[in-house]
Parts: sequence; structure tokens; C-alpha cells
Amino acid sequence: MKKFVNQIITFIFSAVLLSAILACGGSDDGSVNPETATENNPTDTNKNGSEHNLMTQKEEISPVIGAPIEQSTVAPSPTVQKKVEATPTPTPPSKTIDEESTGGLVDELSADDYTRTNARDLEKEFRKSPDTANSKIGKQFVVQGNVLEAGTNTDAESYVSFKAGKGRVTCMFEVITDAELRRFTPDGTNSVVGTIDTWDAENRILTLTNCKIVLGY
Repeated sequence: MKKFVNQIITFIFSAVLLSAILACGGSDDGSVNPETATENNPTDTNKNGSEHNLMTQKEEISPVIGAPIEQSTVAPSPTVQKKVEATPTPTPPSKTIDEESTGGLVDELSADDYTRTNARDLEKEFRKSPDTANSKIGKQFVVQGNVLEAGTNTDAESYVSFKAGKGRVTCMFEVITDAELRRFTPDGTNSVVGTIDTWDAENRILTLTNCKIVLGY
């Protein structure tokens, strides 16, 4: 009988002890109430929210496979063109009443002694028919032409060169004033009288010497 009573007491004590352990220990699987966890650890909530926002942004900026990629076009800088100013043709000085003149009128020159011609035809004759043209060396001609250039060479000799196709006819002046020389402007038409001196076939240059200005031709 006494042994039976002890077993009952032991059973009751064990039941009470087990109930106390279950009440204090909580859930055996270690799960945490989400609401309680959120209140106790707000950092986890912010972290989870940041990760969610980051994933959302990645989804928004992720390119669509196969979609054309737009390339930005950079407008080219405008090309700045340099302004090239043409060199104006110098204006020949006006002739004054008391100005010295070294030229003469064409009417004062006999056509028999001073054959009239032009620079282009004279150069062409020496180039095409040198045997015939060479007989004219040493003779005087009145030559008209379009001015290529005029000035003074390294020997301080005044000259004018007339256009003659790819060649030229150069006249070396015997005497001429600075004002008269400045009137031989490029592309202007002028006339001189002089003696045929040399023909440079390689460079196509016909040279006359002892030249003077001719007026009225």
C-alpha cells in the first residue's frame, strides 16, 4: 500500500514538473513570431526592404534580350573655314602732265623696220618653226601682250613678262621710270618695242633686250 502511494506521488510530481518545463521552454522548433521579431530587430526590416528595392531596380534596368541598343550620336563640331583674302591688283599710278616719259608712239616706228606682232604668236613661231624663227634674232619688233609679271630682277634690271601659253616673252627695258613700270599690272595689255635676243626652248622663254614702252598699239 505504501509503495502504491509513493508511485502516485512520484507521477504527480513528474506531471507538474513537465508542465512547468513546457510552459517555460516555448516551441521546440525555435521559430520566432514575425511580428515580435520585427519589433525587436528593426534593422532586419530595413535590410530586407533595401534588398527588395535593389532587386526591383535591377529588374527595371535589365535590358530586354534581342532589343535594339540605342547609340548616342555625337554631333560633329562645325569646321571653321579660314577666310582667304585675295591680294588686290595694285592700282597703277595716274600719269601727270610733268611726268617723264621714256616711251614713244607706235606711229613713229616704221612698220618695215619694226614688225608688229603679239607675244603668243612670237613664242609659238620659235617653238614650232625654230629654223625660220632663228633668223629673227637681232631684229626689232613691236610686241603686244597680256602682262604676266613686271618688276626688277636681282641685277637691278627692270623687265616685263608677257603671257605666251605655257611660255613667256620677257622684255628687258633699256630705260623706264618707276611710275611707268608700275603700270604693267597683271593681265593688263601693254606694248613694247625691243630686239629679239635669245630663245630658251627648254623653258619656252623668248627674251628681248633694249626695250621701250610703245604707246598707241
